[in-house]
Parts: sequence; structure tokens; C-alpha cells
Amino acid sequence: MSKNSAKERAIDQEAEFGIVPVTTKSKQYRFSDAFLFMSSYAIATWNYSQGAYISGLVGFKQMLITTFFGTMLALLIIELPVILATRYGIDIWIWFKSILGHTGVKIATIAIVILNFTWHGVVAELFASSFENLLGLANIHLPPFCHIILALICIFGGGYIAMKGIAVLNITTKVLTPLLILVGCVVIYVGFSSAPIEAIWNYVPEGVKASDADAAIGYILATDAMIAYSLAWFGGMAGVPRLTYTERSGFWCGPVGSGIVGTFFVIIGAVMAIAMQYVTGEMVTDPTIMMATLSVPPMALCSLLLVGFANIGTQATGSYLYALMLKASFKKAKFSVLVLALCLYVSVLAIWGQILDYIGAILSLAACMFAPLAALLFTDFFFVRKQKISLRAAFEIKGNKTYRYFHGFNPVGIGSLAIGFVTLLLVMDPVTQEVRIPFLFQFTPCVCSFVATMAAYLLLNCIPAVRRYNLRDRKEVTI
Repeated sequence: MSKNSAKERAIDQEAEFGIVPVTTKSKQYRFSDAFLFMSSYAIATWNYSQGAYISGLVGFKQMLITTFFGTMLALLIIELPVILATRYGIDIWIWFKSILGHTGVKIATIAIVILNFTWHGVVAELFASSFENLLGLANIHLPPFCHIILALICIFGGGYIAMKGIAVLNITTKVLTPLLILVGCVVIYVGFSSAPIEAIWNYVPEGVKASDADAAIGYILATDAMIAYSLAWFGGMAGVPRLTYTERSGFWCGPVGSGIVGTFFVIIGAVMAIAMQYVTGEMVTDPTIMMATLSVPPMALCSLLLVGFANIGTQATGSYLYALMLKASFKKAKFSVLVLALCLYVSVLAIWGQILDYIGAILSLAACMFAPLAALLFTDFFFVRKQKISLRAAFEIKGNKTYRYFHGFNPVGIGSLAIGFVTLLLVMDPVTQEVRIPFLFQFTPCVCSFVATMAAYLLLNCIPAVRRYNLRDRKEVTI
């Protein structure tokens, strides 16, 4: 066997991430390791865009509340089922086979990749524009086609690292994450030193000064956007926790890594955007332009390093986690092929070049998918299956077809998912952000969708015939 073939085989065996349960001996993460890994994924320049977006909806004081409250509230709830990943060494998408059926899970994972991996298009776009803008400050102007080349460097550079497997990712996260957090502290210091503290503290966007009604809508939209931001981690949230030694570490690495560290960088983006508006009269989301305008050129170079390492690192971590998620449903596909497919998908978005114009819509559409999915997993794990499924059915051992349901679809789970999806659409148009039911909108569309899905799934399982059909695995549960 050639060296390359042996390496490919080793990585594919490592990527049995949801195909074969991880045993206690195979676990390799302490809390600190998992925290650094999750933080590395959370540190990306999409946080600057998110911070600027929130700053256009609410004042700075309200933003602090919405970012921390919205993010942590969502993560502390949706991350609870992650204990199944740590306890049993399986990804959440193995558990979802009992809720949606084998074919239903495949469709769900593809839909999640199509929707949520668009954020990696944002990463590539910001990576390219930051390099162009920094060179532009030195009067070096690249031809237009270089923008796409730079974006592709970010995409395939991250994909290459992802193909190297968890060992290489561990090294990069342990070295880069502390450095990037340190640079983030420097960046936020520059923001606060470039404008009076009271100007930032008392900042209120122009669009919400007109009336209390505008302020209330902005506050709700900002909170919903941060809940949706938290839900965006849902697809790959069990990838790292299933490798941790304890359930406590597996649970807390998400809220602390993605929640606190990710939120910190959202706030950095908001502070810098507000400072830019104060200094130049224009709110800018590009960290390189921010640093070059508000500080000295060496600091702009530091921000460039932040953009480069953070975005390539995020692309690598995201490609790894989502390739593993897909492998849980498409177990015959090679890990490297799945990573390459993800890179090609993001490349299409980079060539299109308009992804930054649709950040708000992406958040809302992601909420349509993730809020009901999170509700299903939470409800099924704690209240319906009560932490027990059949591994034989999940892995189809000896042809076990229990979770095939109706042609591979479980109508109980899918019907509940549809109710949650429709509920969000009834409350608010996710694209235009038109409020359709003001009373329910006060509770945020994400929360309404979550509660509706949870209620529908519980009520359906109160019907004896439906419950027997949905829980047809009770005689063969193995965990």
C-alpha cells in the first residue's frame, strides 16, 4: 500500500465520526482541548459582520444584552442533548435517524449544508476583501479576478488542513486560538480608544430613534438574530464533544467556546463599527479597514493576520465537522471527497460574490431549519425516547430496518419539523423580515418555532397509535 493510500485510509478511519461509536479508550479531549477547538471555529470575521448587523438594530447597551442573553440562552438549551454524544460516542445525526428516519436524515444534512455552509462564503469573501483593502491602502490595486483567487486560497487552504485530520487541527487550534483571542483584545482596545467611551456606550442607530415601536422591533430582531447565530452551530455541535472524557466537558465546551468567545468577537465587531461611524461617518465591517483607519499600519497588519489565520482556520474546522456530519449519513463516501465537495460549494458562492448582501436573510432562513431540529432532538432525547435508542437500528446491523419507517421517513418527526417551520414563517417573513403576527413576534420567531415543534412532537406522541409507531424500537433499545 502506498504512503498516500495508507494516510487516506487512516483519515477515513478517523472520520468514522458517527459511523462507529467512539470508545472510552479512543477519547482524547480534555475540556481545555475541546474549548480551544470550539473557540477556533467561533473566531471568524463573520462575527464582525454580525456585530455590525446588530449595531444597525439596537443601541450598544441593548446589544450587550441581546448578544450574551440570546446566545447563551439558546446554547444552554440546544447543547443539552450533546451529553448523548459524550456518553455514547455517537454524533447527534445517528440519534436523528430514530426521529426522521434514515432517508430523512440524509435530506436534513444536505439541507443544512446548503443553508449553513453559506457562512463559509462570508468567510472567504471577507478574507479576499481584507487583503485587497489592505493592499489598496498601500496604493497597490489588484485586478478584479484576484478577488476570486484570494477567496479560493482561503477555501482550499482550509480544506487542505481539514483533510489532514484531527491531529493537524489540534495543533493549529492550540497555537492560534490563544493568539487570536489576544489580537481580539487589542482590536477592541483600539475601538474604545478611537472614540469617546460615552459615544460608544450611548450609541443608538439612527433608524430606531424615531419611535419606541422601532426600538422594540429592532431589539426583538437583534435577539432573534443572536439566537439564530447560536443555532447555526447546531449542525456540527457534537463533533468535538463526543471525543471528550466527561459529559461535563462535552457540554460546556460549546457554550463557553462558541458562546462566550464567539460573542466576544461579535461585540468587537460592533465596537469597531460604531467607532468607524463616529470617526468617518460610515459603518464598516471589514476589520482591516477598521484597524488601518483607527490605528497605525502595524495594527492593520495584525488585523490582516487575524483575518487570514482565523478565516482559514474556520474554513478548516467547518469543513472537517460538516464532512463528518455528512459521513454519518453517507458512510460509503470518502472523507476527502466530502471535504472537496464542501470546498467546491463555497467556491460557487465566492464566484457569485454577493453573499454579504444576504446576511440577515441567511440568519433567518437558518433559524427556520435549526430551531425545529433543535426542538426535536431536545424533546425526543429527554421526554420521548428518554435517552435510549437502538444502536442496531441506527447502524442497520444485520439489516435492521426499524428506523426505516415509511420509505426511510418518519412522518411523526417530519410532521413536527414542518409545523415548526411553518410557525416561523407565520410569525415573520425570514427574507423581508416583515412581521406577520406581532403578538408572537414579541417572543422572537426562533423561540416560537422551537416551542411549536416541541409541542407538536409531544402531542403526537400522546396518541397511542402514533406513539407505538414512533417508538417501535422499545423492545430492542441498546443504550
